[in-house]
Amino acid sequence: MADGTLTISELTPDAQHAAVESFAKFYLDKYEHKGLDVFAQIDTTGHIADINQWLVDNVNFLHEEKLQGLVQARSDNFIALLRVLKSTFNANGIPDIPWQTWFDREIAAVAQGR
Repeated sequence: MADGTLTISELTPDAQHAAVESFAKFYLDKYEHKGLDVFAQIDTTGHIADINQWLVDNVNFLHEEKLQGLVQARSDNFIALLRVLKSTFNANGIPDIPWQTWFDREIAAVAQGR
């Protein structure tokens, strides 16, 4: 595997799973606190709709059940969304930029009339 910054497609299956799990946790937090606007502006492919539909269908699950279910049932959607977001990771699937930092930068860019 190459050294340095990797896209979701370049990660090993284990690292890809770690990346999806990390992002799904962040995404679920934003979903529960009405913070998906940034994602919705970037994703025009429908992956957010698929992920959110799963969440609507499983509204009675506990938080950890939702997280585990999302990773299992919507991994392909998360991988595709991470491609759209052009996210980069280290070889272990850890994002180069922490998700909250990325989110804050996106908010700042939108606020300036991007």
